[in-house]
Amino acid sequence: MTLQERVWQRRNRLRNRFSSLAASEPRESPAPDVAPRRKATLADVAERAGVSTSTASRALNGHGGLAPATRAAVQDAAAKLNFQPSALARSLRTQQTFTVGFVVPDVSSPFYAAALKGAQGRLEQAGYRVMLMDASLDVDRELAALETLLSHQVDGLLVASTGMPRALFDRAVDAAATPTIFFDGVVEGTGEGAVTLDNEGGITLLVDHLVEHGHERIAVLAGSQRESAGAARLRAFHTAMAAHGISPVDRYVKVCAWEIADGRRAGVELLADANPATAVLASSAELALGFMSAAATRGIRVPDDVALVAFDDPYFGDLLEPPLTAVAYDAREIGATAAELLVEAMRSETMAVEVTVPVTLVRRRSCGCQPEASR
Repeated sequence: MTLQERVWQRRNRLRNRFSSLAASEPRESPAPDVAPRRKATLADVAERAGVSTSTASRALNGHGGLAPATRAAVQDAAAKLNFQPSALARSLRTQQTFTVGFVVPDVSSPFYAAALKGAQGRLEQAGYRVMLMDASLDVDRELAALETLLSHQVDGLLVASTGMPRALFDRAVDAAATPTIFFDGVVEGTGEGAVTLDNEGGITLLVDHLVEHGHERIAVLAGSQRESAGAARLRAFHTAMAAHGISPVDRYVKVCAWEIADGRRAGVELLADANPATAVLASSAELALGFMSAAATRGIRVPDDVALVAFDDPYFGDLLEPPLTAVAYDAREIGATAAELLVEAMRSETMAVEVTVPVTLVRRRSCGCQPEASR
């Protein structure tokens, strides 16, 4: 027998052995076909409750004119069937999507995150969902965000603008006739309303407080002048300084992007001045953090060498070293108020409304106040 014949013989013996083993093993019976679970429909709810489909719809949508027992029976049936109303069917019936677009310059900002929470809570109560878009501090990105939201046929817009020109905004939004409420960053002369901080009052509080500490050489880290809030805060700084008979030194006025890195860059420039300012007013928490970083790098002590105050009071303001003296407000209230105005605008034609959210001064050690002053 040749070598090849012996290999074939061995292979056949192995094949026969495994075949006999497989035949002796009990075979599992095939699993019965399981029909996919069907989602409950309104008709299912009506049948279980013993009412018509139209009555079930009225009961679930909160319409009046139904007996309490009937409404309870429909709601009980819907709960037991785990019935979920179709958003698509509702949209087709009402010609609404029950979604709201939310556009912010920087989604990572604690301010905009808090405003979103406030707005979302109010909108969900009214039956609306939120679509969030980040403009990344860029007008073109903001325009693209608006176009995306409008293509999804949102029922309304909540917008914190990065400084979009009115003509550009109107061309993008007016044709869709979509109600718009601005908050923080406003496009002047358009929209159904706006919710803004008391920028003038807040800056005045900060300037007055620094003057109380004896400062006259006060620098300002001003935010983007393209945005309404940044421009308002810089105007308020000049007005408040003039009220004390102080003319700001031009080189002490630094216009920055709303970013920590730009606050650090401007801080380095201020601290390198041959006759530096004795106090710095930052127009946002990010700019204040940037200045603190610049001061630490150069070995400058806050407040011993230079006082620091900020318009924003971040949630970690009292954890900084030194704790930050700042203007405080409720960012959630801003979002909730803007959402309330938008819900009213979406449900009925209303006159444009402008709401100003008040601010307060929180005294901490970064300005030179003693710890007990902040209690």
